[in-house]
Amino acid sequence: MIATAKAQAAPVAISGAGPVGMALAIDLALRGVASVLFEKRSNDERIVARANMTNVRSMEHFRRWGIAEALRENDPVSPEIQRDVAFVTRLNGHHIHNFPRAYEWSERLPIASEVAEWAPNEAIEKTLRDRVLSLPLIDLRFEHEVQSFVQDEDGVNLTVTTPQGEETISASYLVIAEGSRSQLRNQGLNVRMEGKPNLARSFLWHVRSPRLAELWKASPMVSMLFFYNEDRGGDSLVPQSGTDHWAYFCSPVPDDVDGDDWESCRAMLYRAIGEEFEVEPLNGGTFWTHSMQAPRFDFERVFLAGDSAHLVSPMGGFGMNLGIGDAADLGWKLAAVIQGWGGPMLLPSYSIERGEVTRFILDGCERNQFTGSRELVRDGIEDEGELGEAVRAQVAEDIYTKKARQFTRMGGQLGYRYSSSPVIFRDGTEEPPPSFEDYVPSAAPGNRAPHVWLKDGTSLYDHVGQGFTLLVLGDLDSAPLRAAAEARGIPFDVLAVEGSDLAELRDLYQADGAVIRSDHHVAWRGDQLPSDVENLLDVITGAKAWAR
Repeated sequence: MIATAKAQAAPVAISGAGPVGMALAIDLALRGVASVLFEKRSNDERIVARANMTNVRSMEHFRRWGIAEALRENDPVSPEIQRDVAFVTRLNGHHIHNFPRAYEWSERLPIASEVAEWAPNEAIEKTLRDRVLSLPLIDLRFEHEVQSFVQDEDGVNLTVTTPQGEETISASYLVIAEGSRSQLRNQGLNVRMEGKPNLARSFLWHVRSPRLAELWKASPMVSMLFFYNEDRGGDSLVPQSGTDHWAYFCSPVPDDVDGDDWESCRAMLYRAIGEEFEVEPLNGGTFWTHSMQAPRFDFERVFLAGDSAHLVSPMGGFGMNLGIGDAADLGWKLAAVIQGWGGPMLLPSYSIERGEVTRFILDGCERNQFTGSRELVRDGIEDEGELGEAVRAQVAEDIYTKKARQFTRMGGQLGYRYSSSPVIFRDGTEEPPPSFEDYVPSAAPGNRAPHVWLKDGTSLYDHVGQGFTLLVLGDLDSAPLRAAAEARGIPFDVLAVEGSDLAELRDLYQADGAVIRSDHHVAWRGDQLPSDVENLLDVITGAKAWAR
């Protein structure tokens, strides 16, 4: 049965209720914008996902959305498991190297409002879903799949299959967050992904084995264990519960292994462990690792987000986290346009900003992909005696030198910038290219605003509002900008810092003031406001482009 077009379901329709789609819906709801989430899965159906780490930057957004602590509480992985990355020859073999606390810190970071959380996708989805269900402005519809859409200057009409049949539903905007195999991207938009396809053939198997914890001998039980032996198999083991549930991952898969054949993968797992044991496959198989992105993410009233917009090597843990950043960027811009204070350049700036970041992340993760056991293992790594110890020591040094950027460096998470964005009021500062390895805080417009913990124990970001926040660090009169923003209906806050916090912030920001967006990026910086504050607001709200 095909129903006639209904009244608008919500201003924003989101196809896909995975982590990225749910994150976007949450961001919109907290700004007072309703959305409808269409998810083809049933309420109790779970997917096999590779996501395990919510990185520092994503956790800063989770903090904004009120769910950072909830994710930690939902983590099913046993506290007995150290949040380290370890490298061993085999589970009953030799230890090579550890990156301690690579995925989680017990103490807060001075440079960020949150620390990373290593928790499997099950916990991530539960945390986001619980928050979605707590917000009345979000209409989550399971067993609903968007089949096609037609857009015009007034909105988007969606054809949706439901348990009751086919319906036509309208919205002002559509966001496609369906994952890597998005039908709406491929067929509805006819978008061809660009970059490096088929970077590596990979497999992921989720297995149940209560006895595996007893066999863990070469190192303490850790969040991620890499096998570096003379097989050079590219395999790793990731606890999903700490007692019986494990993820066995391999990339690239050896030529003689069929990643879809459990018997073949189990034999490889036995070799990695060093003995046979009872293990039950839950689900899994082969997938291809790609390094690609859509040529743009905005198509008038339709947008791509998450894996529907970009496909990234998992070597670095940026897949889901890159999508969380998409949601944080797109959310405030959609809300601004829907609420009437966002200009015509604002939504197109989403492609420019997130496209720049995606290129940066893809490049770093590609380098991680091609620095693994095939490249770093040396002959004799499993030998006993002094010769074997010497080889393992050299491999450990190579791992420390060449893999630290993947597991311990913060440049990829915090150091990206929106240097080409038309909605950033640039101040002429010339900066070196961002580093995937080392994070150097910078308050130059386009960067993530340098973070500090204030003396009262709160994060600077806790004081950033839902629109723009003027950080006042000197003799700067905020009244003209505040009045102009209020007259245009722009959410605008002022944070005047005094006392003992002032010196540290002044040293970081190198100016008397900075306008910080709700997604923590610096939109403007200076010692005095521009004489034409209306022009400043025009630029940062997308009413017109900024010409350098």
